[in-house]
Amino acid sequence: MTVSVFDYEGELSACAAGDRSAFDALYAQEAPAMLALGRALVGDQAEDLVHETFVLIWRNAAGYSPAIGTARAWIYSILRYRALARLRRGGGPRPDPGRAPPQSAETRAPTRLTRALAQLPPDAREALRLAYLQGLDYAQLAARLGRPEATVRHEMRQALGRLDQAILA
Repeated sequence: MTVSVFDYEGELSACAAGDRSAFDALYAQEAPAMLALGRALVGDQAEDLVHETFVLIWRNAAGYSPAIGTARAWIYSILRYRALARLRRGGGPRPDPGRAPPQSAETRAPTRLTRALAQLPPDAREALRLAYLQGLDYAQLAARLGRPEATVRHEMRQALGRLDQAILA
């Protein structure tokens, strides 16, 4: 496993100070991965999504705080929230003609993630599905699942921790 030595926090700090070369470095580092993720989320709207995300990163870099999480997670949260907003407005991703159709569940080899998800309790899987695919927050999850918000928050943290351990094992 390789460890990234890219200084996301430093580059965001430099972006907040108006350093264009820091922004260029951040773009070069993450744009390809963000484009791939964007294609999976919104199909042929991915390039616009990534552009919009980087505009927001540039404008809001000063708002990043290490207290809220890693800088890389912060930039991907912008991508995710913008993708969810697009999906809510447009009713779903438009297919990218360059992408192959997804394989059926029967023909895909199980990955560490799918095996780890299968080991989670059904309530935890449903909460993760609603949070990550439909963009529900803790309050919305609690209402939908009929459980207290604190319970849902605790279950989500436990489930994500178990997934993290399974994937990194």
